[in-house]
Amino acid sequence: MGLRGHKAAVVSSGLAVRFLVALMGPTHVAFPSHWVRGIVTPAEGGQDGHVTWANASYERTDLARRLTIQAKGVTAETRIVLYANEQRSRSFAVDKVVGLIDVERTLIQPLPAQFRGGERERLLGLFVESSYIALIANPFWVLELPSRTNVLDVFALRVSERRPGEFDSRLRLPSAALEEASAMSAGSAK
Repeated sequence: MGLRGHKAAVVSSGLAVRFLVALMGPTHVAFPSHWVRGIVTPAEGGQDGHVTWANASYERTDLARRLTIQAKGVTAETRIVLYANEQRSRSFAVDKVVGLIDVERTLIQPLPAQFRGGERERLLGLFVESSYIALIANPFWVLELPSRTNVLDVFALRVSERRPGEFDSRLRLPSAALEEASAMSAGSAK
């Protein structure tokens, strides 16, 4: 259930959000990690629609379908993410867990203009990593809870200093390149 790696951005503002990044089909999706309760293999998840882990039950949901992303199906890299807060819990499959990443709050971009419909309820924004663009899932939508404004502020952590071995993993692109890359990712997140 451990993760292989963790990256962090250099935090100049003192606020960062830690995300669990996963692949769902061709799309990188980031989940605020504060509500991640565990990651298990499909075999550990069981077959009855619920996952029981550490004396807690997580109702299974097809999050890829809800996000209208075509998942690859079960492979050796498929994992079940256990996601919960004090009110509700869910579990959902991802094609691959990429890892944890701390993203400076100022590096989180709003959704581009081509996102006009229900995706604005499902997605909070995006961030650019050196090898991918990650769409940020609205954790309240994932758990089917009433949403609130400034959702990411709920998860922002004050970071006073970098930890040893952490580095700036953010790729700073000119806005035209960001818009072009966002347009490529938007096709799979409709």
